[in-house]
Amino acid sequence: MTNHIMQGIHHDGSAVYVSNPLPKLGETVELRLRVPQDAGVLRVFIRSTPDGEEHWEAMEKAESDQVSDFWVGSLKITMPVNPYCFKLISENGGYYYNALGLFPHDMPDVYKFKLLANWDAPEWVLGSVFYQIFPDRFCNGDPSLNPKDGEWSYKGKAVKLRQWGEPPLPWTESGSLDFYGGDLVGIQQKLDYLQELGVNAIYLNPIFKSLSNHRYNIDDFFQVDEHLGGNEALVALSDAMHARDMRIVLDLTPNHTSNTHPWFTAAQKDPNAETADFYTFYNRPDDYLAWLDVPTLPKLNYSSQKLRDWMYRNDDSVMRYWLKAPYNIDGWRLDVYNMTAKQGALQLSKSVGQEMRQAVKAEKPEAYLFGEHFFDGTPHLQGDELDATMNYRGFNIPLWHWLAGYDNGTEWRPETVDHRHLSSEALVGQLKQFAAVIPWVITRQQFNQLCSHDTTRILNIVKGDKALVKLGVAMLMTYPGVPCVYYGDEIGMPGGKDPDNRRTMPWDEAEWDHDLLTFYKRIIRLRRTAPALIEGGLQHLYAQGGLWVFLRESKAQRLVIVGYRGDDTLNDVMIPLRHGGIADGTELVDLLGNMSACVEQGGVRIHTIKHGDAFIFELH
Repeated sequence: MTNHIMQGIHHDGSAVYVSNPLPKLGETVELRLRVPQDAGVLRVFIRSTPDGEEHWEAMEKAESDQVSDFWVGSLKITMPVNPYCFKLISENGGYYYNALGLFPHDMPDVYKFKLLANWDAPEWVLGSVFYQIFPDRFCNGDPSLNPKDGEWSYKGKAVKLRQWGEPPLPWTESGSLDFYGGDLVGIQQKLDYLQELGVNAIYLNPIFKSLSNHRYNIDDFFQVDEHLGGNEALVALSDAMHARDMRIVLDLTPNHTSNTHPWFTAAQKDPNAETADFYTFYNRPDDYLAWLDVPTLPKLNYSSQKLRDWMYRNDDSVMRYWLKAPYNIDGWRLDVYNMTAKQGALQLSKSVGQEMRQAVKAEKPEAYLFGEHFFDGTPHLQGDELDATMNYRGFNIPLWHWLAGYDNGTEWRPETVDHRHLSSEALVGQLKQFAAVIPWVITRQQFNQLCSHDTTRILNIVKGDKALVKLGVAMLMTYPGVPCVYYGDEIGMPGGKDPDNRRTMPWDEAEWDHDLLTFYKRIIRLRRTAPALIEGGLQHLYAQGGLWVFLRESKAQRLVIVGYRGDDTLNDVMIPLRHGGIADGTELVDLLGNMSACVEQGGVRIHTIKHGDAFIFELH
């Protein structure tokens, strides 16, 4: 087959190609495969493996349009995870088509399409745009809650209340004890601002009782920090958000506690304490396993069944408690999930992750459960653990590298860094690899960001180039997944590595980039209203040099997204579209501007594409 025809064969897990993307066990679904009419395909089969045995189901050519034939066949949902691929018999031989593409040879099962049975999907996230808030730095709503200078100290460092707007101090100087007074009261006061921005969900960094400004060293999983307003402030914020049809997700540290947590101090003092086996002691009291050898973060040991009970299995366990009234939170972000329940020979992450999911979904099936994972989180995304990961490796790390030549590890391991721009071909290669090995219904709810509290801010990543910021935002809001804006990015906040990326939010509008804010509002509104972006499938159409083009397709809408990060201006560019099933004569209207074009000779001609340009073409 020619390259054009190979690229034109398409199937994904969206409702355009699967009659029910969320089937029940025992249900039969209809699968559709789009094939170019000139492909010379004679027969097509669905290949599945119910209970491990191969099954072939013949497909029929059911309909055709100007460009494509659509083959239709049935798949019986017999297992919790139902993998399948297609085999095409053509005039030129046989081909296998899976989630990675079309191949003239068979492929490992890991790349097969997968349908999940009885999947508890938090479908509300599909129409959500999240906003991440670092609580101490967003808004000081009640100054009476502020920590006081010298209120507590640790290893020679004491609490210091900083003036709003002053730069954060390095942790070596402050011991993470510099506070600004941001609180939950302030977040509630700014809900009008957030709704005007267009976001409808918030992810909060930890809010539980802690002795640091980041609160990842938690002292009490059942107490919101008094300096944020306490439990009552969370109830008020949750109620106010739900009244506005907004959602709230909290941050939890299942990997560790603080070294001042009562669970740990009891275990430290007494080997017979009720929590003694919650941790790993080599030699009490001070020789114990800690996260990355940070002594303030002793690591939890999930070989303890009681720890599992207290953390998530019991009815009044940590992970269940906050999902219930009166707090009614809508999900959990799990800190350092990549390391949780792992320590040397003791590798319990799979069983613990499965149990966490069972507990959370039993309490609230619509809860959103996602984990921090800077690496390959796909083994945790197979239908029995997380709803999503913070999709660093499958989205924003390659996007940074493509946008700005910013390779992950720039600040931490500079000797490993490649500062050359990632080509569009390589970008798409990485995106496809990480998406191909997980079910589509999980791909569409992956948690995507341009930056976070753990990374350099996007404005710094692109070296202040606002055109590239806008391009990155356009790609974030149009790519499959759940987009999240890190607080302040929308008004042009800069920030280097931690803690500079955790500056206070400026509320003086004279300091804002209003042009950027207007763009964010516009693209967020589009993300929340365009059917193709909410529920549409994905097909990569073109990737060359600095140009990246993909198709988002739902039953109600088709969009072609074009992004260009090259430094020069492209003139008279012909972008091929026929392999997206797009016929000549189709009109394209740019939803971000006033441009329109018409498909001719299998593609669309764009006269000028400038550095940082993004086009979102609706097909008519």
